[in-house]
Amino acid sequence: MMQFFHISSIIESNHLLDTELILNLMKTKTSNFTKTATFIALTSFSLTMMSCSADTNTEQHRAYITNQGEHTVSIIDTSTNQVIHTANVGKAPVGIAVASQLNRAYISNVESQDISVINTQNNTLVNTIKVNGAPVGLAISPDEKTLYATDWFNNRVLAISTDATHTVRELSIGDAPAGLVVSSNNQMLYITNRDSNDIAVIDTKTFTIKQRIPVGTHPFGIALSKTGKLLASVNVQDDTVSIINTETNAIENMKVGYHPYCAAFSADEKTLYVTNTQDDSVTVLDIANKKTIATINVGSTPEGISIDDTNHRAYVANWGSNNVSVIDTNTNQLLTTIKTGEKSRAFGQFISVNP
Repeated sequence: MMQFFHISSIIESNHLLDTELILNLMKTKTSNFTKTATFIALTSFSLTMMSCSADTNTEQHRAYITNQGEHTVSIIDTSTNQVIHTANVGKAPVGIAVASQLNRAYISNVESQDISVINTQNNTLVNTIKVNGAPVGLAISPDEKTLYATDWFNNRVLAISTDATHTVRELSIGDAPAGLVVSSNNQMLYITNRDSNDIAVIDTKTFTIKQRIPVGTHPFGIALSKTGKLLASVNVQDDTVSIINTETNAIENMKVGYHPYCAAFSADEKTLYVTNTQDDSVTVLDIANKKTIATINVGSTPEGISIDDTNHRAYVANWGSNNVSVIDTNTNQLLTTIKTGEKSRAFGQFISVNP
């Protein structure tokens, strides 16, 4: 029963698991007790490559939105704000990481316990990486050689090579790890541990824990500024964001809306956008002056957020209204709403720029 309550507590801050999945994961966990070591079985398959109508002669900006309720990903052309394709992936997709140079989008599927790989040039599913656990957050290293995945169920992080060998390293890190980001110099990996109320800082070379940073209650989403100087932990239960100076470790806690979920920094590091799931809003924070400069009403239960810096747009996945809200980051006004799939989440960095 203790294991059941640990898993079901996920629902308190998000919609990660349903009843059927809880039972499936309990069975998986029970079977793991008979094994002498934790292992990951990786299987892959190749699909026939198909041509697509995408124009390969111009720069393409795409938003990849996971739809947990229908096991799909909606692909949005951010120049037109239209869904151009819907891709079938594994069961209950949640997290996403885009490797623009590799032309790949990685999708974590909690219920099927695997990671789907999409070719972003033609939007076809080209690979499936099987994971013995519940992959949630995903992040790609700056050199795009390593995919990192948090395993909520087994309290660990996985480092998976993006080449054909899929070599895997794993590390136990904390209770209920969720969001993660990699530093721009490829040296540090930051992971929120929801039930440990801290951020684990991982040395990517040695793959060991360098330090733990205490933050607010139930940290879930995480964001890192482009220079890597500012790190934001979104603390679900106390309705705050912890903004950390990675050079000094100084922490500033700022109040946001009810049940915040994810965050994204502006390119100039002056502004932080935070989704509030129970307020149906996005809080816009002035970091230097430590104040809220705008509250933007969006769709129902907003979760994932990413910024298209080139077009000055923020995209917000709304789990409750099955759509994506588009915000003009110059004016902080809602521009439009894009219909996507059932229970849109898009947990992670989901904007791709392909030349």
